[in-house]
Amino acid sequence: MDFLEIVILLWLPALVIFFGLLEALIIPLLGDNHRFARRLSVNGFILFTTILIMMTFNQVKEAPIVYEFGNVFGMGIFFKIDLLNFILMVFAGIIFMVASIYSLEDIKQKDRERTFYFFFIISYVATIGTLMAGDLLSFFLFFEVMTFSSYALMVHYRGDSVLEAGNVYIYMGIIGGLCILSGIVLLSAYTQSYEWTNLAVKFSTMGPIKYIIGALFITGFGIKAGMVPFHFWMPKIYRESPISVNAISSGILTKVGAYGILRVATIIFSVGTAEASTSGIVLWATSQNIGFVLIWLGIITMVVGVFLALLEGNMKRMLAYHSVSQMGYIIMGIGVAAYLGFKGATGFSGSIYHMINHGFFKALLFMVAGVVYLNTKEMDMYKLGGLWKVMPFAAVVALIAALGITGMPGFNGFASKSILHHAIIEAYKYGHPSFEYAEIIFKVVSAGTVCSFLKFFGFIFLGKCPEKYKKLKPRYPRMALAMGILATFVVLIGIRPDFVLNTFIVPAVLSFTYDPAFVSEHLVGLNFWNSKDIMGMVYVYGLGAIIFTIGVKFHLFHKHLPNWLNAERFIYRPVTQFCEEFPNMCVQKYEKPMILGDVVIYVTLLTVVLGLLVNSGF
Repeated sequence: MDFLEIVILLWLPALVIFFGLLEALIIPLLGDNHRFARRLSVNGFILFTTILIMMTFNQVKEAPIVYEFGNVFGMGIFFKIDLLNFILMVFAGIIFMVASIYSLEDIKQKDRERTFYFFFIISYVATIGTLMAGDLLSFFLFFEVMTFSSYALMVHYRGDSVLEAGNVYIYMGIIGGLCILSGIVLLSAYTQSYEWTNLAVKFSTMGPIKYIIGALFITGFGIKAGMVPFHFWMPKIYRESPISVNAISSGILTKVGAYGILRVATIIFSVGTAEASTSGIVLWATSQNIGFVLIWLGIITMVVGVFLALLEGNMKRMLAYHSVSQMGYIIMGIGVAAYLGFKGATGFSGSIYHMINHGFFKALLFMVAGVVYLNTKEMDMYKLGGLWKVMPFAAVVALIAALGITGMPGFNGFASKSILHHAIIEAYKYGHPSFEYAEIIFKVVSAGTVCSFLKFFGFIFLGKCPEKYKKLKPRYPRMALAMGILATFVVLIGIRPDFVLNTFIVPAVLSFTYDPAFVSEHLVGLNFWNSKDIMGMVYVYGLGAIIFTIGVKFHLFHKHLPNWLNAERFIYRPVTQFCEEFPNMCVQKYEKPMILGDVVIYVTLLTVVLGLLVNSGF
């Protein structure tokens, strides 16, 4: 082991934070004449830290690496790298780096470029810190920094509509943070633990409070993940924020919310390794009940997201709703992992795999939308068409991304969706029979996704090209590089889905409390190219084409939902109204009478003092 490896094993979190803060200090010092140096330093820092993280892999395979800094904040900060967060940290580095390359053409306002990259680096460091956090307090600290720094990126363009959308984002982020903090306080009060550790034995003796703790965590992390009914911030803020920010938000930041749910549902509420194979049904009860709820929350999120996407014509908003829907797949997988407990390995692995795959193809789709808008100044896909002739490269990578998200065999989405499909089948095979209906809904939603991207690709790149776009000569070399990198990942993972599964995900699964025999039977050596899964996708594509044909014929894609179905109306607005009116009520009811009373007392005392002075002949 050389000196660099020793330093990494002892001080990696400190190195990431130190160099991140150093980079954040350097960025404002580099003026407009040093734009290239600033951008190079940003990419260099992300590449450097990603390589450092990757160098821990051999050690992490043997055992998790633990870092403790005992003198920080009195209680200390605790970091841990295991096979689960290792995967997501490396993935975060790739997404941030590719988004940074794309931003070279996406971010054009020189006067705000320094601000953008300052918060870009802070968001990256906070994301790595959140994933690496080994205890809930450290997690909460970095999670909140990530929320506020990403808010600054979201509102980069300023403007009234941007700031209004930003208010929704930050309000929901604060509500989510308060829920997580409340869950942490209750958890520590009842279990005397802040760590990501198995607490099923303690929870088995507790009453309803364990479900209140679970609800607070799931709500807090679910807001960040875009889970229904807290999803409405996504289409609102994504429409107003830069494309490169959409890419990192949909690509990795929402995954941090799903990662939080995964940690809570499958670790905190699950049984420890020592008791896993022998524990009774009582110890698994909490995990099973929470898993049941999560499965249906995931299914509802899938349905709502894809349905709203089908009705949307704005490219950004449509992709935002699909982020909601795809997060539903992930939440459903987490639910299966928690529900089946010792046999939940398929749901666990499917959710992790889909986090990665969704990040690649969704970031790519947003980048395609950005390139189209940059050259046409049009976000409404119904006003476009035939752009493959003038933007052939964008059309090719858009097709690759569309095939990825719809689950076409040979592209990355097929692998993770197949595993998640197996997971929901196992849920009704080994659990409640109602999940058979969930599996049917899974297929219908997948067909809706196919329909959506027939619409996306068809209306933008196929058909007749409007006259004003026929002479376009788009140039976007750095954007093309970023899109090409993501498209390569979509194809390579699709061609060799077993590599990611067997190299990274299966070892991660085996490091948790899942039945090794079950993992060996259902995941190790999994044949993705079986006729059943492939034919299943043929039926899904056929149903998607039928839905698309009917939608176009009867103009169903132009329908709008009634206002009373707007989740923002019954969640966000009442909260903001309360936040605005409660202080005023306190002023009217309490502060003004107190002030009036103080004035009366002051005047009375002053009058008495003056009277005494007059009487004394002063």
